[in-house]
This record gives sequence, structure tokens and C-alpha cells, in this order.
Amino acid sequence: MAKMFWNIFVAVSLLGYLEARITLPPEIEAFIDKLHAHCIENSDLTEEDHAAYEVGHKNEALMCYMKCLMLESKWMSSDGEIQYDSIIQNAHPSYADLLTAAINKCRSIENGADLCEKSYNFNYCMHQADPENWFLV
Repeated sequence: MAKMFWNIFVAVSLLGYLEARITLPPEIEAFIDKLHAHCIENSDLTEEDHAAYEVGHKNEALMCYMKCLMLESKWMSSDGEIQYDSIIQNAHPSYADLLTAAINKCRSIENGADLCEKSYNFNYCMHQADPENWFLV
């Protein structure tokens, strides 16, 4: 179950723009919807702000939404350690190379003032590392 969770988050986080080439099973799409709804509810981010997000624009609610995604997916521990090796080890083979390349470019990010900003910094780095395939869940 934990590996499925990792794979779902990786698919959502890294491969959004490949969606036309990759068809996600309905149960994974349902899980993604629940993760998104949970993090919207727990971060004070509105759907409108989420839809209007532009990469590089820092917004406290958006950064805390990213923190929620990172914590819920276990990509980051509660003490702020990003689980780089675990992310790579649990990646689905169909996108492991893409993810590994991006992760390896983002192993040294600024911590930021809090875990919200650290999560934003990581996601921003992932976007910069692979702008073609990154998108906001």
C-alpha cells in the first residue's frame, strides 16, 4: 500500500503534462482527488488560487498546500527532511529515470523560513529541473 501511495504521488507530481500519453486508473485518479481535497482543506488555499498558480509566485497558502502534499505523500518527514532516496527507490519504473534526474538536481535546496517555504523551494526546484513534466497537483 505504501509503495502504491508513493507511485501515485510521483505520477501526479512529475508526470502531469504526460497525462495524454499515460492513462491513470480510476482508483488512482480518485486517490489524487482525495489528496488534493485534503490539502486544499488543510492549507487555506482556494481552488481559484490553485488554478491561477504561476510558477515562481510565492503565496503562503500555496506553500502550505505544497507542505501538505509533501507530508501526506511521505516525501518529507515532519521534521523537514526530504526523503530523496526513498522517493527514487519507490518510483514506478515507467517514470523512474525522469524522477531521478529531477530529484538529483534538487538535493540541495534552501530550507526557507518554515516547512511551507521548504516545500515550495523543493517544488520550484523540481519545476526548474524538469519544467516540461512538472505540474501542481
